[in-house]
Amino acid sequence: MSEKSDGNGKGSASRSRRRQPASAPPSQYMIAPAGPGVTTQTLIERLEQIGNIEILRTYDERENLCPPIAVVRASDETAAAVRRSGAGGFVIEPDRPLRAASFQGALPQPPVIAATTAFGGTFKVTAQTLGEGGEPVEFAVVQLVGERGTVQGRTEGDGKVDLVLDGEPAETVTDLFIKPRSGYWGLWRHRPELRADSVNAFTLQSLSLPETLDWGGQAIGFHQLPAQCRGAGIKIALIDSGVATGHKQLAGIEHGIDLRGGEQRTWLQDEVGHGTPCAGIISAVVANTHGIRGYAPDAELHVCRLPLDARCSDLVAALDYCMQRGIDVACLGFGCDRGSAIVEQRIVAAKQQGVAIIAAAGNSAGAVLFPASSQHVVAVGAIGQLGSYPDDSPQAAQAAAAGPIARGLFVPPFACRGPELDLCAPGVAVIACQSPDGYAVYDGTSLAAAHVTALAALVLAHHSDFKGGFTRRDFHRVERLFQILKGTSQSIGHPWLTGAGLPDAARALGVWSAPRPVGATLNAELAEMRSAMRQLKQPHLGATATNSFEPPRGPANVTQLPLNPAPWPFVAETGAEASVRDLRAAMMLAGLAEGR
Repeated sequence: MSEKSDGNGKGSASRSRRRQPASAPPSQYMIAPAGPGVTTQTLIERLEQIGNIEILRTYDERENLCPPIAVVRASDETAAAVRRSGAGGFVIEPDRPLRAASFQGALPQPPVIAATTAFGGTFKVTAQTLGEGGEPVEFAVVQLVGERGTVQGRTEGDGKVDLVLDGEPAETVTDLFIKPRSGYWGLWRHRPELRADSVNAFTLQSLSLPETLDWGGQAIGFHQLPAQCRGAGIKIALIDSGVATGHKQLAGIEHGIDLRGGEQRTWLQDEVGHGTPCAGIISAVVANTHGIRGYAPDAELHVCRLPLDARCSDLVAALDYCMQRGIDVACLGFGCDRGSAIVEQRIVAAKQQGVAIIAAAGNSAGAVLFPASSQHVVAVGAIGQLGSYPDDSPQAAQAAAAGPIARGLFVPPFACRGPELDLCAPGVAVIACQSPDGYAVYDGTSLAAAHVTALAALVLAHHSDFKGGFTRRDFHRVERLFQILKGTSQSIGHPWLTGAGLPDAARALGVWSAPRPVGATLNAELAEMRSAMRQLKQPHLGATATNSFEPPRGPANVTQLPLNPAPWPFVAETGAEASVRDLRAAMMLAGLAEGR
C-alpha cells in the first residue's frame, strides 16, 4: 500500500512527520456484507471506493447460504472507518491466527514464578541425548524448566545441545524434558542433577511399536467391531498442516488441496508434522509387523493443507472445499481464542449440506477454542491412561499433574475444558505416524479429534440410520450423527472435563448392546471447577478489537429422537471365514449365547 501526501501542508516534511505518531503496521481482516444479494464483484467495488484497503483474496458467495468474503489488509483506523461508514452494511472481523491443537511430547506449562524468588547467576549446561545403543539422537528438543523461566534447544548430529538459563543457579532447575523427533520415548527428570563442567548424557528408551491395537483404540472399542467395518463410501476432510504421503502406511491418500496454493500438490508434504499423525489414526493401512492402523482405512481421505501462517479465513477455503467435494466428516486440529461470525456462517452452510465438523478443543489449558466452541461443531477434549507410557516420560509428568477420573484415565493439564466440550478421546501417549516415514509419541486434542472422526465415518458408513431416514445430506443427518456419538458414549467424569464421555464404538454401531463396565464416575475437584470457570471468561477479556458479531458458544446441537439403533448387519467377507470375534458379535446380535 503506497503512501500519499495530501499536498496541503506548507510546513517542512520533517516538521509534519514529527507531529504525526508512528503508524502501526496494517492488520489482516475478513469483511463480508451484512445483508443478502451482494456478489463478490460488488463487495470488491465497495471496498475499492473506501480506499486504503489491500484485498488479498476473496471467497465467493454460496447460493443463498452465505455471502462473499474479502480477506484484506488495512490499518486499524481504516477498519474502524469501514465499520462506521458501512452503517451496518459490513461485518468486519480480525483475521486471527490459528494454532495447532497437538504436539509431540506434550510438556506441562511452566510454573508460575513467585515474586520472592531470589536471582541467581547464569547457568550454562551441555546435554547429550543417546539411544540405548549409545548412538546420538539428533533433532531432539531439550528443555530446562527453572523457578524463574525456561530455555530449550535442539540437538545436533552428535546429540549435543548447549543451553543457557539466565537468572538462576543450577539448584533452581526443577525439571528437564527431552522430546525426540521420532523413534524414541521422551524423557522427564524432576530436579535433575546437572553439571556445568561436563557433558550431561541422557539415554532415551527406544519406541517399540505395539503388536496389537494401542490403548486408545481399545479404550474406544475399535477392536470390538467386525473386520469389514472400515468406512467405505465416506469422504473425510483433514484440515491440517498436510500429510507425508511418502509414509509407507499413508501412500494410498490421493486427494487434497493446498488452501492457498490452489492446485499445487504441497499437501503431500507435512513440514510441521501435525497432520501426518492425525491422518494415520484415520487412514493408515494395516502393516503386518505392528498394530498401528487407521480406524477408517476404506474412507476417502481428503487433505486440506493449511499454510504455516494459517488464519481463520483459511477455514473458509477449507469449508468451501468440503461443500464442493461432498465431504461427510471434516476433522479440524486448529483453532483460535475468539469466535468468528463469518466463519460460523460458513460452518452452518456446510452443516446444511451434510458436512459434520469435529474439532479439537485445544491445548492451552483454558477455554475451548473456536470453532470447537461452536454449537454446530463437536468439540473433543483429551484423556490419557495411566501406565501407557514409561515412568520417566513427559507423559508421566502430565499424569502427575492431573487428577484421575475413572478406569485409570485422566484429563491432562494442557487440555482445554468447559461446558462446550462434547466428547473426550485418547490424546496422551498416542503412537502415530511421523513424517517422512517413521513413528513418534504424540499428545494433544488433535489426536483425540482424529479418533472421533474415524468413528464418525464408521457410523455414517454402517449404521442403519444413515441407510434409511437420514440418508439426505442436510443438518438433520449431521445432528443425528452427533446424537449417536454422544448418546452412546461412556460417562467417565465431569462434563466440563470430558463432555458426554468417551465414545464407545461398539455401542455407537449397535454391535454391542450393553455398556462396557466403567469405574465410578468422579466429579471434578473443586479447584478444577473454579479454574475452569475463570478460564471460560478469558476469551472475552482483554481484546483490543471487540467483535460484536461473535457467535454463541456451547456444546453441539443434536437431534432429540430416541436412540434405538438397529443391529449392524453382519455379512461375512466373500471368500473368507469370519473371525471368532465377528462370529461372537453376530451370535449376540441374534440373541444367542455361546454354548447354546
